[in-house]
Amino acid sequence: MKREHLGYLIVALGVFALINRGGPGGLLIEVLMLGAMGMFATVVWRILEPRTTLKVRLVVLGVLGIFATASLNQLSGGAFLAFAALAFWLLYSTPRQGAAPWALIPAGVLATLSLVATISSVFPRWNSGAFFTLGMTAVFTAVYLLPKERGGGRWALWPAIAWGFITLIVNDPGGVPSWLVPLLLIGGGVVLLGWTRRGKG
Repeated sequence: MKREHLGYLIVALGVFALINRGGPGGLLIEVLMLGAMGMFATVVWRILEPRTTLKVRLVVLGVLGIFATASLNQLSGGAFLAFAALAFWLLYSTPRQGAAPWALIPAGVLATLSLVATISSVFPRWNSGAFFTLGMTAVFTAVYLLPKERGGGRWALWPAIAWGFITLIVNDPGGVPSWLVPLLLIGGGVVLLGWTRRGKG
C-alpha cells in the first residue's frame, strides 16, 4: 500500500472515531456511518486488489469490520456480519482475478443474518425470524434467476420455494391455504423469468 493510501485510511478512521466520540448520535447517523465504512472498505479492497494477496485484503477488511463494530452502538450486532457478507460479495464480484460464483450464497446468508441481528437490536419487538426466512427466500431466488456463469443455478428454485413456504407458515400459521394461489403465481412467474433469461443467454 502506498503511503498516500495509508494516510487516507488513517484520516478516515480518525474521522469516524471523532464523529462517534460524543455517543451514538441516533440510528440515522449510525446507518450513515456504517454505509460510509462499507463504501470505504470497498474502495480500499479495490486499491489493494492488484497490489496484495487475498489474505492481506481479508485481514484489512476484518480490521475495518472490527473497527465498525466497536464504533457503533445500535448497529454493532450486525456490523461485523455485514462486513463478512461484504467480503464474500467482493470475492464474488472481483473481476481482476475472475469472479468466484460460489461466494454469492455465503454473501446472501451473512447479509440476512446481519439484517436479523440489526432488527433484533433496534426493534426487539419485531419478529426477526420472518426477516430471516424472507432473506433466505430472496437469496435462493436470486441464485435461480442469475445466469450460470454468474453463479446461478436451476437447483436453487427448490430451496427458494421451500423457504417461501416456511415464510408463510412462520408469519401466518392458520392462513396458508389463502396464500397458496398467490404463491403459486409468484413461483410460476419466477420459473418463467428464469427460463426466459437463460434462453436469452
